[in-house]
Amino acid sequence: MGKHKYRADELLSELIAFDTTNLPGNELPCAQYLEKTLREAGFHTQIQILPSNPNRANVVASIGNSGGKTLIYNGHIDVVPAGEGWSTEPFTAVKKDGRIYGRGACDMKGGVAAMSCAGMNLIEEGFSFEKGQLILVFVCDEELHDMGIKHWIDSPEFVKADYAVISEPSSLEFCVAHRGVVRYNLYIKGISCHAGVPYKGINALMNAGHAILGLEKLSKEISTRTHEILPAPTLTPTVITGGEKDNIVPNLITIQIDRRMLPDETVESCMGEIAKTMDEIKKEISGFDYEITPYVSVNAGYVPLDSELVKTCNRVYERLFNKKAVNRDFTGCNDQNYMVNAGIPTLVFGPGSLEQAHTVNEYVSEEELSASVEYFMELAKEIL
Repeated sequence: MGKHKYRADELLSELIAFDTTNLPGNELPCAQYLEKTLREAGFHTQIQILPSNPNRANVVASIGNSGGKTLIYNGHIDVVPAGEGWSTEPFTAVKKDGRIYGRGACDMKGGVAAMSCAGMNLIEEGFSFEKGQLILVFVCDEELHDMGIKHWIDSPEFVKADYAVISEPSSLEFCVAHRGVVRYNLYIKGISCHAGVPYKGINALMNAGHAILGLEKLSKEISTRTHEILPAPTLTPTVITGGEKDNIVPNLITIQIDRRMLPDETVESCMGEIAKTMDEIKKEISGFDYEITPYVSVNAGYVPLDSELVKTCNRVYERLFNKKAVNRDFTGCNDQNYMVNAGIPTLVFGPGSLEQAHTVNEYVSEEELSASVEYFMELAKEIL
């Protein structure tokens, strides 16, 4: 890891020391440190403060010819709570047995450090950037509400780039797609009455049973849908609540539903399928009534395997590492969907395993961290 001036292991150690636990986030000190580091290396830099909270901030850094191709390297600087049971201090980087331990080492300050060092080393080595522009976009609040990436996309600094790579942990494999997720509240309505005379009311709990059976049937139907990369979509009832007292017929039952979506599915189309299922029940069951509303949604992210981005990324990888690139899905959610929806072809590639994300004793491999720096440098050279 020592042939370049800027070392990702050293920068990562500095970044881990900033407690950017979300909530509350408080990413500003970390953003200021990154901004100063990148500016002193030769980047044009800016800190974006979120209007809703002066302690939350993005870092945007750029260099090169804005009239040519544009490549974005993206990551987030917030982390999830450390939790209990660590063998080391979670906000002090510890190197041991070829690994760097610390909260955010894998998810995803390691990727941020690798992308930063790749850019700074290119400047240090005199790379001209004559064919295009490299933009680093490191955002806050990815772990909860995605306020950071939304703020950047809505800001004057937004650039509709030709390509983007997000350095979420992927074990140095290319994640070209992730399923979207939407969650609904399905309200089954009834009429309350005394439990001793249930015929005077409508039992929402009994009707919720019919709704669950309908959802089970719909779940089986959508599980047959296919995609070239992603697993099948899913529909899963997860929480059921309702009832006031053990001698009152309940007038409202709420069923929470988790729906994982393919790229061609939308919040509206998925809700329409559930509504159609409920309407069919309504025709069969007297007094059945319902309402459905979404309360969380993240669209799917996807870039086709035959896209120029995937072909270029694979080509550079195979030339650099002399082995075949792996293209697959990303099992969680990330900011890819926001970038794709903003018109930027985007995939995920970064050091570390997603299995390490959010865990006690989180770590990233020093070997993968070093390899990712080399890759991000070579990809920029190929495009810019």
